[in-house]
Amino acid sequence: MSRAPEVETAYGRVRGRREDGLAVFRGIPFTAPVSGARRFAAPAPPAGWSGVREAAAFGVAPPQSSDLLLDRLGLHPPGAQGEDALTLNVWTPACDGARRPVLVWIHGGAFQSGSGSLPLYDARRLARRGDVVVVTFDYRVGALGFLELDDVPGFEGASNLGLQDQSAALRFVRAHADRFGGDPARVTVFGESAGAGSILALLAMPSARGLFARAVVQSAAPNGVIHVATARDRAARFAAKLGRDRARLRDVSIDALLDAQAELAAEGPWKMDMPFVPVFGGETLPAAPLAAIAAGAGAGIDLVIGTTDDEMRLYAYFEAPDSLTEAEVLRRLALELPGAGDAARVHEAFRALLAERGAPHAPADVLWAVQTEVRLRHHSHEVAVRFAARGDRVFVHRFGWRSPDHAGWLGACHALDLPFTFGNLDAPGMPAFAGGGPAAEALAHDWMDALCAFARCGDPSHASIGTWPAWTATRRATLHFAARRELREASGEAERRILAEVDWAAVP
Repeated sequence: MSRAPEVETAYGRVRGRREDGLAVFRGIPFTAPVSGARRFAAPAPPAGWSGVREAAAFGVAPPQSSDLLLDRLGLHPPGAQGEDALTLNVWTPACDGARRPVLVWIHGGAFQSGSGSLPLYDARRLARRGDVVVVTFDYRVGALGFLELDDVPGFEGASNLGLQDQSAALRFVRAHADRFGGDPARVTVFGESAGAGSILALLAMPSARGLFARAVVQSAAPNGVIHVATARDRAARFAAKLGRDRARLRDVSIDALLDAQAELAAEGPWKMDMPFVPVFGGETLPAAPLAAIAAGAGAGIDLVIGTTDDEMRLYAYFEAPDSLTEAEVLRRLALELPGAGDAARVHEAFRALLAERGAPHAPADVLWAVQTEVRLRHHSHEVAVRFAARGDRVFVHRFGWRSPDHAGWLGACHALDLPFTFGNLDAPGMPAFAGGGPAAEALAHDWMDALCAFARCGDPSHASIGTWPAWTATRRATLHFAARRELREASGEAERRILAEVDWAAVP
């Protein structure tokens, strides 16, 4: 029997397990505890330990609630939860001096749920296929991670704690990558949804500079942040639900915190339907990511960025499409666009565009198409434009594999790329959601190979998909990953022309 792998970290020795030809370490703490008197404290290095710490089991997941959709898709952590959840997990071919590329996954979950320990994110297939080191980790979510308290005496630094946790994990990775067979100079962060939005925020965070060389941004909402003044108002409303002021939240039970969080979320409407999101205008995140990137943030970082074809269809999972009237669709669009006039104009233009393409164009179809563009794709395109304009390499993708669930009307919805990213089409909830078979497996292999090629050298091209050219102002190339892999020029241009007339500065 081969000996269990051991690594000496700066805080003590850890012992992992050999699994499927890999060395796997789980539950390694990368910060000091953040419970009790340290609730709402900025992350600090671990105190360290003596002897050998067993790293065979995942740590607890961060406190969170679930819902029917998360349960159906297997996106709710299956194990125990607790505040001291800041641990990371490593899958590596060997703890040697090979200096492999390192891929660090930042999970999604609307900044209020998720965990790096989900079976969906088991990285054995990705690490083995690409001969890469893969890291997943947990960060504080919901009120514990994004409640704005920095202006309260005794809570200095309590702003964007979830993002600060992510930076702490990346600092641990940079310091220890070579001990796990990785290359600290070739760290790539990759993430989806809130994880992808986190990456854009990290690009704009002074404390995260230099912690990674490349980034893969899947289905981000680049504009899904709020100003510090708005965040403080939300924090005060949250505390009021608990009958406290903001200075007296450290001794509130986790159940009470989660209940108050759910009550606040239900009040809406919130920007991006999420009450707790990254906060800009303070010390940790001085400017909104889009503004920071326009001013030069992230310079020198190689980037892959894209969306699924039909992002917002996921959020109608339990909604009857035929029940949505045009009046209701216009009401919802008016909440996201500067005014009713914009909503009516954009609605009609998208309806005509879908009809021209022979695509379904009932009111619900128009709503999902507009929301996909407004919430995710339009501003992701702006990120690509900014990166290309200053000469950084940026590669744009669209994910078009269609879900077989709900008789196919989910289309290529939000989160559908997740099982393909890790090759885990057999993870809980995924066979019904993503399908399977040789074509799905081939797509997973092509997407994983693109991720690993990009992490290795900054270019996602590989033999199966051919050359994936960088996006530039003169060649706006987008690689579509669907049943067929197809390179398209100026993809989504018609939608962008429609939205070009919207005054985005007026959107609250």
